[in-house]
Amino acid sequence: MLCYKGVLNMKGTERKVIFQGVHQLMGSDLGPEWGKDEARQSRMVFIGLELPREILEQGLEQCLV
Repeated sequence: MLCYKGVLNMKGTERKVIFQGVHQLMGSDLGPEWGKDEARQSRMVFIGLELPREILEQGLEQCLV
């Protein structure tokens, strides 16, 4: 995996969580509050070569509340 980033809807906060990384370095920070009429959904983008889609999807599904 070369690069990844996203906006996450995390339980326990009214703010967006901004997540990003390069190779094995990663970090997160609180972003702005969700808008009143904004859909609260997490979005991630992964950039890499020959990424195992099924394994990534299974891992992400295990993170859902």
